[in-house]
Amino acid sequence: MHKQYGIDVIEKINLGGIVQWISLRSKDIEKPILLFLHGGPGTAQIAFSRKSQRLLEYDFVVVNWDQRGAGRSFNSHLNKNDMQIEKFITDAEELTIALLNRFNQKKIILVGNSWGSIIGAYLSAKRPDLIYAYVGIGQVANMEKGEIISYQFTLDEARRKNNKKAVKELEFIGKPPYKDLRSAGVQRKWLAAFNGQVYKGTAIGMFIKNMSLRDIGFFGLSKWVRGIMFSLKHLEDHQNKENLIKNVPEISVPVFFCCGRHDYNVPFELSVEYLEVLRSPQKEMIWFEKSAHAPHFEEPERFQKFCSTRLKEVMD
Repeated sequence: MHKQYGIDVIEKINLGGIVQWISLRSKDIEKPILLFLHGGPGTAQIAFSRKSQRLLEYDFVVVNWDQRGAGRSFNSHLNKNDMQIEKFITDAEELTIALLNRFNQKKIILVGNSWGSIIGAYLSAKRPDLIYAYVGIGQVANMEKGEIISYQFTLDEARRKNNKKAVKELEFIGKPPYKDLRSAGVQRKWLAAFNGQVYKGTAIGMFIKNMSLRDIGFFGLSKWVRGIMFSLKHLEDHQNKENLIKNVPEISVPVFFCCGRHDYNVPFELSVEYLEVLRSPQKEMIWFEKSAHAPHFEEPERFQKFCSTRLKEVMD
């Protein structure tokens, strides 16, 4: 008779010569590995992943990784040279291999959210031998085009709602590319107010709702905020130039895009466009009608059902 052994730990791991942190949770360590690549850049997920992922622990070994420079992995000694996208991809590759060796498995399921979907797409294209399937949430496609669509949506909503303050501020910063992070922040502030980031509520409210005191650690909130600012400073410009439609035209594993119907943080139209032209042996769009940019947090039960059904099928 098979005896189940669970796991619930947060621990250090050396990736790319840098000490970083991962959480591992499962009711049974022989279940398939589900590795999450968080968004941002810098929006580390260990501190607020437990509640929304609880049901996933019955079917998977759920792994959350605070990427270099973010969350528990924030380190004031890191510099600009440490924050190159190629190093994030290599870190993710090293982590994947380490997990497969640790749990004696052949492949993982990779989940990338927003910024993490850039890393996820590149890694899935680079190492299909390590991956059963790739899941993109709030999937990046063409960031420059996406920022223009996002800005126009926000301005149109401001005018439709006759919000004169929003119209004034948005017209003042003008269309992207923005001159600085502050201008980008103005657009994102009003996008959030018009439910283009989170369909019901706000991103901050969603984080607070899901924050787990047992996972955030001593002085964890301070490190989390510092990691976001540090990561955005060094990675935002690179992220905003990313065009995966051009740079990653083929992924040789099954691909699923989990798309919020109201997402204008990374506009859903471009995720649809990317999936249409992407070369893959199997590809599918999974719609979340009551979500914007984070359906795995906004509709966690539906996301869990998708994982326990469609993802299990690709491993059979």
